[in-house]
Amino acid sequence: MSIHWEDILAVFAADMAADEYGQQIVALDDAQLEQLRTVLADMHQVSHSTRTVEHEEEIITTDEDGNEITEWVTVSETILEIKVSHKTTAEMAVAYGFTPRQNEQLTLLSDPQYDTLWMTLLGGYVSGGGQIITPDSDWAGTGIFAWPLPRSFTITSNFGYRQDPFTGELTYHNGTDIAAPQGTPILAAADGTVTIANGTDPWGGSYGYHVKIDHGGGMETLYAHCSAIAVTAGQQVRQGEVIGFVGTTGNSTGNHLHFEILENGQRKDAITYYAMMKKES
Repeated sequence: MSIHWEDILAVFAADMAADEYGQQIVALDDAQLEQLRTVLADMHQVSHSTRTVEHEEEIITTDEDGNEITEWVTVSETILEIKVSHKTTAEMAVAYGFTPRQNEQLTLLSDPQYDTLWMTLLGGYVSGGGQIITPDSDWAGTGIFAWPLPRSFTITSNFGYRQDPFTGELTYHNGTDIAAPQGTPILAAADGTVTIANGTDPWGGSYGYHVKIDHGGGMETLYAHCSAIAVTAGQQVRQGEVIGFVGTTGNSTGNHLHFEILENGQRKDAITYYAMMKKES
């Protein structure tokens, strides 16, 4: 569960604008800092519960004669569930009894035109996008796509089932991981429109800072775990344009690009859209 800091800061700023002149909030004093903590707590209600589940587990041992002995034992597990409920800015305005002036301030700060401001303030947006780079890669697109990094680098995890790096269990990996140094430019694989540009939430539903592009015809791409992004939602981008930079935000064990291709909403193996070019002898 992520914390939407842009919403919290917008409510806090509007809350501080209660009097005729408002309060400066560039440098917070102790009272304002405490109020910011209060807004954070009021917008995120935390509850928890526990439950016990039982299941049968097979235990295989070997006796002195080398014979396998199979036993079934009942294993009990206690599961702790923690729930975080996030209130919207509109719900907070009602809860705090905002005046028309405060509601006007809140609406202004919540406008999409300030997305870049919030992303810059919260650390997930940098200028420097827009440059067009032609990848020097062994991978050539077989259709509309070009390689999403300036070089081939190394594919460290393919699409499909794999051993989860955190749990060690067999899980489904819905993208292609390409290891690259932090700060390596990430390139738009094809022309399109940015539909998601998360530069405010470093968890991002496990994707970290990430970008999603609609290329038309049911084709989309997603670029995750960025150290920063350089585009905003609704922006038109061209193939090879720098849209972000490699990082390790979200559910990640190291610097890499998690790259996904979606066709009509279904995730596909990205590598099937590329062919390894033959090296010249």
